[in-house]
Formats: sequence, structure tokens, C-alpha cells
Amino acid sequence: MAKVLKYGKGRGSIEIDGLQRDLILETLKKAEPIILSVLEDETEKLAKSSEDNWLVRQSKYGQSKGSKFAHRTGIRILPPYTIEAFVENTAEYAWAIKIGAESETNLRRGQRLADKVLWSPAKQQADKILQRIAMETIKNLRRL
Repeated sequence: MAKVLKYGKGRGSIEIDGLQRDLILETLKKAEPIILSVLEDETEKLAKSSEDNWLVRQSKYGQSKGSKFAHRTGIRILPPYTIEAFVENTAEYAWAIKIGAESETNLRRGQRLADKVLWSPAKQQADKILQRIAMETIKNLRRL
């Protein structure tokens, strides 16, 4: 199940937890279980991949602040009829981390880490996720 449930987007969004969260997610699962299942599965894979490839500051430059382990996944409800899955790194500075000259990676120096290990892979996966949802939905419709 999604770890986070939000309603709205941006600064006006709210995070829903507790009994309300469970009720809404169960309703969504009953309405169309395939969609929610695929979205949760794919966002978890993306978060794991991003965490595995996230660079950690080497000790000679100071201690890491732990952004590698600040990934979280969730579902966002946008009125009137939109459901989004998301992966985010909650470290305040995650968007600003750049790949340094001393970094042990094949990524180019100066590139933003989040762009390369989180956002670019998410964009590349979007069409594949839609196709997977479509195929699963067609399989279910054929069973009826």
C-alpha cells in the first residue's frame, strides 16, 4: 500500500493519514485494483533504484546528511478525477545536489543527481507503466 496519501498539489496539498487514509486507499483498490497495484509497484521500484544509485558525500568533505535514505512513495489525488503516483526525496536540499569531480560514478560532473537518478528514469518509465496498466485492464475485461 502507498506509504503516503496526499490530496492536492503544491503548497496547498494536505497529507492524509490514519483511518481516512486507509479508507480512501481501500476504496481506490476496490474501484480498480490493477491501477493502484501497478502504480505502487512501479514507484517502489523507482524509489529503490534511485536510493541504490544515490551518491553519498565522502568523509573528507564532511558527513552525509542522509538524503540517500529520504525517498518516499505515495499516491496523490487531484480534483476532480486524477490519481497520481509519486516518488520524492524529502531532503530539503536533494534537488541541489550536484555530481562532484571526486564522485565515483559514470555520471558527468556538474549534473544534478536527482535529475539523473530519479526524474529521468521516472519519465522514461511513464509510457511503460501506462502500457502495463492497459494490458492488465484488458486481461481483466476479457475474464468478464
